[in-house]
Amino acid sequence: MKCTQCGHENREGARFCTQCRAEISALTGQSHTSPMGNAVEAQNGAGNQVNAANDGKTTRTLPSNAESGEATSGGTAPLPELHEMFAPLPAGALLGDGRYAALEARPLNPQLNEYLTEDLVTVRLCPSCGAVTPDLEERYCVSCGAEISGAPAVNLRYRIHESANPEFFAQEAQLLAMRLQHPALRLPLAVFIETPYGAPRQYRVAPEFPLPRVTTLSIPQEINTVLEWGVSLAQGLAYLHQHQVTIPFANPKHIVFDGKRALWINLEQSVIITPEKRANSAEYFALDVKALAASLLYLATGKQKLTQDMALPEPVKALFFQAITNPQGMPAEAFASELDVCLQELRRPASVTFMVGRRTDVGQVRSLNEDSLLTLDLSAVFRSKSEPVGVFVVADGMGGHDAGDIASQITARTIGRIAIAELFPPVVQGKPIADPAGWLKTAAQAANQAVYEQRKSAGSDMGTTLVATLVRGDQALVANVGDSRCYHLTPAGMRQVTTDHSLVERLVATGQITAEEAAYHPQRNVIYRVIGDKLRLEVDLFEVNLQPGEALLLCSDGLSGMVPNDQIWQLWHTSSSPQHACDRLVQAANQAGGEDNVTVVILQIL
Repeated sequence: MKCTQCGHENREGARFCTQCRAEISALTGQSHTSPMGNAVEAQNGAGNQVNAANDGKTTRTLPSNAESGEATSGGTAPLPELHEMFAPLPAGALLGDGRYAALEARPLNPQLNEYLTEDLVTVRLCPSCGAVTPDLEERYCVSCGAEISGAPAVNLRYRIHESANPEFFAQEAQLLAMRLQHPALRLPLAVFIETPYGAPRQYRVAPEFPLPRVTTLSIPQEINTVLEWGVSLAQGLAYLHQHQVTIPFANPKHIVFDGKRALWINLEQSVIITPEKRANSAEYFALDVKALAASLLYLATGKQKLTQDMALPEPVKALFFQAITNPQGMPAEAFASELDVCLQELRRPASVTFMVGRRTDVGQVRSLNEDSLLTLDLSAVFRSKSEPVGVFVVADGMGGHDAGDIASQITARTIGRIAIAELFPPVVQGKPIADPAGWLKTAAQAANQAVYEQRKSAGSDMGTTLVATLVRGDQALVANVGDSRCYHLTPAGMRQVTTDHSLVERLVATGQITAEEAAYHPQRNVIYRVIGDKLRLEVDLFEVNLQPGEALLLCSDGLSGMVPNDQIWQLWHTSSSPQHACDRLVQAANQAGGEDNVTVVILQIL
């Protein structure tokens, strides 16, 4: 059959042109309703759809049960029987118990159709985090607490895949029933079965715009990018393995990417290991890791087979050999960890130099400076390579004379003592810091216990905030308790790394006040987490990757509460050194009123 639109020759009886996808029957005058019909303009009282392209004529797409005489599954009534074994649904058909309206059909192959659909349930989208809220009366986002009452009500669109095999998406349906959630998994929104033409079909609901697959990219990809994807995917595998789920024959077709994060998708071939086979689960999981390593190898090199002469960094090559060729394999969690180690090593510059500035001042109102600061840095150069290690602390004490100043001093001294005794000696010997996050949390907890014991002994209400960072080379780990802050300064601008443990910060997070209102709120100094208040301490940790020319700024609220962020950045950006910037920032806080003690530490990477 010749397509009258593009002239391409198609097989006899073809419904669609394989060249331009036009409907051949419509172009040649054959009589049947196009499954690619236009969107419905209106619906008459008899339940028939009025199609604008038919000059007002009705096309029966949704007959009632009484008319058809057949029972329905879900919300789609049986449609008139067609001769095709797997005919797509026309525009206007309802799916998912009447929730989704088909706008357009896209036949993919003889056993699979795809529909662009509109969700008939109206929702609001959070302008801050994008979360969906179906309750139109809800004022705040249940995910992030932002105000959503002003967000417009919308009807979202989805892609729905339809299979003639009622078990085609059954495995994904089981995964949904298990309520699996992980940042590296992209499961469908829903899976259901309906009988639009009298025979059951299975449907999978997915977002309207699919994420790009890695197979659409040029190969090979940059090694750092591939390792980033690998960390994400291996973490997703580890999560699936924890739930006894394996992905046999995993390959790049199962991988999509969202920014820097790679995700597993189309898990209809995944397998849930039954109890009687769990004795062999390690073998299945090792095959998953082997398949992932092979996929990463292909993405990084374009090669299907690993060889010793491949142009890969030696640590990466050794890791791939272990994951692919070792008969025992390796756990997915360990593979993710080792990939991350390789990535950090590749990112780390050959040599790093610190420049540090520090300044504390009593301010213009207080008679006692209850702030304390500590800066310790160790720089050693071996074979022309420098990777300094530093510990930097700002503590803002509270409780008055012989209380707040003592609490902040105890905190700074305790962390400094532990750093000198435990952290720096291994570094001098060339050994890595085994657990930076664990060390920083332990040091903060030790300071908390010391202040808590002093508080009980003195019968006072002493306490202190804490913002501290452990830096090795260009990698920083930041801890905070209270409302002392850490900022990441770059030539392009600045961002706040830490989150205040304050009443006004919670009010801002829940949308009850704005950030501008928080600066003048009468209870802006009320904080709900401090060092020394309780025996056990909860510490927030943040990671920052520093590039040459960037800096970390630690400060008490005597600076952040008196000097706007844009002025802080401008004073740093136009200063000749970190120390010059600290001096100017303290001066600016005092010129603005100096209502509190002001302390600032700046660590800059060269």
